[in-house]
Amino acid sequence: MSGWRIGVDVGGTFTDVALVEEATGRTGVYKVPTSVGEPVSGVLEGVREGLRGEGLDPRDVVYFGAGSTLAVNTIIQRTGEPTGLLTTQGFRDVLELRRVRLPDAPSFEAARPVPLVRRAHVREVRERVGADGAVLRPLDTDSVLRGVEELLEVGVSAVAVSFLHSYINPVHEQAAKELIAERRPDLFVCASWETWPQQREYERTLVCVMNAYVGATMRSYYGKLEEGLRAMGVGCPILITQSNGGTASIDEAARVPVRTMFSGPAAGVMAAAKSAREYGEAKLFTLDMGGTSADMSLIDGRPRVSVESTIGDFPLFLPAVAIETIGAGGGSIAWVDPHGVLKVGPRSAGAVPGPACYGRGGTEPTVTDAYLVTGVLGENDLLGGRMTLSRARAEDAISGLGEALGVETIQAAEAVLRVATANMVASFLPMIARYGVDHREFSLQAFGGAGPTHAFLLAAEAGIRKIVIPPAPGAMCAVGAAVADVQMDFVRSVRTDLLDEKGMEGMFSEMEETARRWLAEQGLEPGSAAFERSADMRYKGQSFEIMVGLTGNGDYQETFHQRYEETFGYRDPESEVEVLQIRMLARAPNQMVGAASSSLPGESDRPEPVETREVTHQGRRFAVPVYQRAQIPTGLRLSGPAVLLQYDTTVFVTPGFVFRVDAAGNLHAEATG
Repeated sequence: MSGWRIGVDVGGTFTDVALVEEATGRTGVYKVPTSVGEPVSGVLEGVREGLRGEGLDPRDVVYFGAGSTLAVNTIIQRTGEPTGLLTTQGFRDVLELRRVRLPDAPSFEAARPVPLVRRAHVREVRERVGADGAVLRPLDTDSVLRGVEELLEVGVSAVAVSFLHSYINPVHEQAAKELIAERRPDLFVCASWETWPQQREYERTLVCVMNAYVGATMRSYYGKLEEGLRAMGVGCPILITQSNGGTASIDEAARVPVRTMFSGPAAGVMAAAKSAREYGEAKLFTLDMGGTSADMSLIDGRPRVSVESTIGDFPLFLPAVAIETIGAGGGSIAWVDPHGVLKVGPRSAGAVPGPACYGRGGTEPTVTDAYLVTGVLGENDLLGGRMTLSRARAEDAISGLGEALGVETIQAAEAVLRVATANMVASFLPMIARYGVDHREFSLQAFGGAGPTHAFLLAAEAGIRKIVIPPAPGAMCAVGAAVADVQMDFVRSVRTDLLDEKGMEGMFSEMEETARRWLAEQGLEPGSAAFERSADMRYKGQSFEIMVGLTGNGDYQETFHQRYEETFGYRDPESEVEVLQIRMLARAPNQMVGAASSSLPGESDRPEPVETREVTHQGRRFAVPVYQRAQIPTGLRLSGPAVLLQYDTTVFVTPGFVFRVDAAGNLHAEATG
């Protein structure tokens, strides 16, 4: 019997579990409501259900990958541990000053974001390391211990240590952390040199503070997850997906949880890129729409990577799959502002109480309620009919919104869907402008529980002509966690002239040795790994830089000029080029053997609709055929409008699109007009 892989994604509404057979690629998908306050119990319930459903023994599991939005939600909701900061004497206000930038500088009412660590919880330590790494003032251990004791007295339970220039010489941070851990082993303590050793004191300190802020929460979650899986009989290594789209060991993730901020969404994008390569598509936009938010990304041969993502009020200066997130999910609440304007999100009904149609106590209208009222969603569509929705409750919620807007209930429901779509387009258009791509060359791959339901609405509004829906879209992030590569990012601050390519080669070689040691610590064979180089560069005298991918034998100068011109539309070949950081991504490919195959009916078998449903779309009512997606024959072309049912989502194909299913089960649609 071949081994099985399990991937898990903990979302705001549902926890998804995907079981993938290594030899064949056969996939089983299971969804359970996310357990609010105790997410591990939902994960374990989903794993048990998946093992029963596939008839497996826990010992058949050879790989376990897990992703979640727990860390990012902890920061957005500010529910982390009370955190203190130890910093170099004279730099107490590093988090307050930021980069002297406001989120909305032109506004007279722009508010300065409140730091994760209050100023009263920052303590200065007498020490100093110079920009060249030389020790200018030895570490005063008494000031370290005194600062920690003062922080404990005011209720701090996590401590971040970030001293000046520790990215060059971390000796003082190492000593301070060891001292604190020895005296107070109950504290979660981390230092900036181990979370992300990059120059610029604010950025490095913020990453370290974020790590401490979510550290205790994530360490507890990972500990309970491992304990629960071991008690169940799962004995394989447990890997955690990271923001860069790869995985790391559970111990590594518990030590530096800040790397897992975007772990769930990033795994979905990486899975989309893998599946796109299988059906020959290189240019994709992705739409991952769940219960709480909609995440959009761009794949042009490979997913784009960013080194400055945003989490709530704060930038995150770690390599991550570039994702645009907006509060437009199936549970996003529709409301009318004081000026009588309809808004959708960012508040979400979540899993509890959930949309009004769930019947769990929710009364506010949501996007899911609008799907139900317009007929896009049926009362028995969710989870293959296992979760019944109430159309009456949805209509009650939407009717209240209609009264506030002065329109009929059905018009209010359509308005909710139009506003949700407009919110997505408002983020989508700047994204394509920023990357400088022609959206007409790209397809839209939609996944998440609500992505296939809303994809055709977004495509029509944004002018996208091709849409792809993967076989298990509702659990795409879980599938990504099951098949992700093991990978880690390494960085080194250098501040050197790009003309010194020989010196850079030497530094890259040293980084590669470090990366090989890390892979060996993860129990992997470094010989099978790939090592990808990049660097942060700029024209000398500029304030900010761009990240440039580098090949081992390429012309670094020309590569930078090309990348700069792609980004800004011009180049300056006469100017000197400066390198601030060099980076390396070490990636060990997963060992999947089989590719997913389809057991769909043959081309001669035409599907019979399971029902004909009245659907309201753009002010018109249509009699829409409803099909079981699994019964659509390979290669047969059908026309919208149509509703396609499957366990993990509902696909709504709008008028003006034709669609077919390929041999691997992917649904391909194209506009006819």
